[in-house]
Amino acid sequence: MKDFNEDFLKSKNITKAEFEAMDSSEMANLYAEYSKEQLQDLSTKLKDLEAKGASKADVTAVEKQMVEIDKTSKAILTKLEEQGAELIKLQERGTGVNVNTIKQAVKTNKEAIDNVKDKRVSFEVKSFGYANISGRDELTPVEAGNLDKPFRKQSVVDIFKRKPINKEYFKYRETNTVTRDAKVVVACAPSVHSTGKDWIIRTVELAKIREWTEVCQDMMDDYDFVEGEIKDLVKQGVNSKEEQELLGTGDGTNNTYTSIDVISSEFSADNALAPFTKSFKTPTLAELTDAMKAQISVFGQNNSWNADTILMNYSDFVKYKHEKNANGDYLIPNYIDQNGQVLNGMRIVTSPLISANTLYVFDSTKGTIYDRQKTEVTMSYDNKDNFEHEMVTIKALKRSQLIVKNINRDAFMKCTDIASSLTAITKV
Repeated sequence: MKDFNEDFLKSKNITKAEFEAMDSSEMANLYAEYSKEQLQDLSTKLKDLEAKGASKADVTAVEKQMVEIDKTSKAILTKLEEQGAELIKLQERGTGVNVNTIKQAVKTNKEAIDNVKDKRVSFEVKSFGYANISGRDELTPVEAGNLDKPFRKQSVVDIFKRKPINKEYFKYRETNTVTRDAKVVVACAPSVHSTGKDWIIRTVELAKIREWTEVCQDMMDDYDFVEGEIKDLVKQGVNSKEEQELLGTGDGTNNTYTSIDVISSEFSADNALAPFTKSFKTPTLAELTDAMKAQISVFGQNNSWNADTILMNYSDFVKYKHEKNANGDYLIPNYIDQNGQVLNGMRIVTSPLISANTLYVFDSTKGTIYDRQKTEVTMSYDNKDNFEHEMVTIKALKRSQLIVKNINRDAFMKCTDIASSLTAITKV
């Protein structure tokens, strides 16, 4: 950043003494030019930081520096303009002297003022008010940055671990059928056995998520914040779409995303393997989710799966925390945790993507998101008629897929009607 005395004045071949001898208008012009150069340098630096993907703190620091320079420049120019106006007034009175302060002006013009007073000459005094200043709303500091509208937190996608992959497809081998036919025999009696096993190779195609928009190049040049805001917009759009698809309608085939909702089995209180029909007195979500966890464990032979996550709507979670009995006493939930986010040994994750009166219980370790290409933002000036209309296309793209092997899909369970399920497990 150039120093005014050492660098800027020197670049103009003006000494400090020559500058101090200038009148207010000349000083003001130089200060304005100096401030403009500073702001241009910082604007270039800001663009470089955003292009390199610098941290929000680094970008904000430069933006604050620009605001401070603009504020200081305006204060100096205002002071110089006031001094210049005062000099003009005194010169119009015929003093012809160099005056820097009102006190000096009064002292220098004492005789002229006394003459006016003695002759009792009347003169018109014009009053000034806010109406004399046009565009006052422009003469105020502008806070750096931009306030975005609220948008949902990415919570569902963070449940699963992520791994990189460098191919278009993901393949895995798992047991297809197995027969265990051990028999009890006496002494050396012969026996026939059908014990056997076969395997199958399954293939999952990774999905692609894309979003793009077009922006006027002049707009990005004239307003520094536009480029960064638009890049963040398309990047957020792609990432939020990935999370939305985790609760969508895809099964991982035909370029669809694997949905938790699609692979989850529906909770049934009268499931023969682990029935819970009319099993609890005044049940709450604590009993319901524990029953779902128990069924998942039984489906996995009490060996393969251990549900660790409850995914639900936030309003349902709040209602659960404040449930009371007929006497108005809070029902004591059977979890112990400082922030109340653990129930029956399972973490509670909430999302506005989950419909009210719906929840999921599952073993999150049985799902992995594989990344072929993490979210990338690119810009093109050659799409369609971009060159002709000075437009730039900004695109965000990612390739990923949630992989839950077929055998492990019974580790995922949903309850699409909490109220009905609570009724089903209530002891009469």
